[in-house]
Formats: sequence, structure tokens, C-alpha cells
Amino acid sequence: IKECDLDEVVFVPVGDSYKKQELAQGIDRYNMLKIACEGNGRLKVSDIEIRSSHKYNAIDIFEIISNKYIDDNLFFLMGVDNLSKMSDWKESKKLIENYNYIIFERNNIDANSIIENNEMLENNKENFEIIKNNDYKEISSTNIRESIKIGEKPEDINEKVYKYIIDNKIYDI
Repeated sequence: IKECDLDEVVFVPVGDSYKKQELAQGIDRYNMLKIACEGNGRLKVSDIEIRSSHKYNAIDIFEIISNKYIDDNLFFLMGVDNLSKMSDWKESKKLIENYNYIIFERNNIDANSIIENNEMLENNKENFEIIKNNDYKEISSTNIRESIKIGEKPEDINEKVYKYIIDNKIYDI
């Protein structure tokens, strides 16, 4: 928010139709995000995907959000790992050409290199703002889940979110 001078960030947790190993139920991911965002009025959580059984693609969500915030300058935030897959997404050309992105580098993956090596991304590089992860701590949801599964409490987790995970046995604890 500070680095990119954003008014707010709206998280959109993916719905249950998205199949990824060890992904918590949509309602639990939504609730954990709501808890994590408590007390910061500039962080919001949307239930667009959670409340629907429809399988959304990125383009669907981007269009819904763009229509809701029609007068706002929007940026879609994603990790660099998703940038490398973006050309394979449904309607990728429309996504890449018509929307602005803030890309978070992580795991020593260089976003500029990905952009330079992909013609569609390179032709639209002005749509991508890269945030170097130098000043930010690397946090991995996989590592957090693995720690919880073996009975350890991760240091990089909100206390209330951790309690929610334990109380609701989110990761088969």
C-alpha cells in the first residue's frame, strides 16, 4: 500500500472449484483473510468466488472487479510465480493488454527476465510494476502449513489466524 501509493487492497480468495493440493476450504481461507485484515481499514476481503459454485477464471474476476470499481485505477497483485504462467491463462492476451499489475518478486525469481523472455509480456511491459522483495520477509504458505502439520507454530502467522486454524482443524491437526 505504501510503496505503490494504493488506497486499499482487496483480497479475493479463490473458490473451492480451484483444485490445489492441501488448499483449505474456501470459507476457511476467506475467514482467515478477514481475521488477518482486522484493524486495517485499507485491507478488504471479497467473497466473489467463495459465495459462488461457478468456476471462475482470472479474466472473469478481473472483469467483475473492474466493473465494480469502474472509476478507480486498478492494479492486480500477484507473485512472480504466477507471472510466469500468465500466458497460459484463459484469454491471456486480454489480461496482459488490458490490466495493470503489481508483481512481487520472491524466491530469487527475476520478474524482468520473465517479461523479457515472453513476447506478449514484453510488448505490454508498461502494465507491470515490479516490487523487489529485498525489504520484505519471504513468507511461504506451504511452509506455514507444513509447520502446523508437524505441531509447530510458525513465527510468521497472525495469532488469531493461528487460533482459527487450530480450532477448526484446518490442516488435519
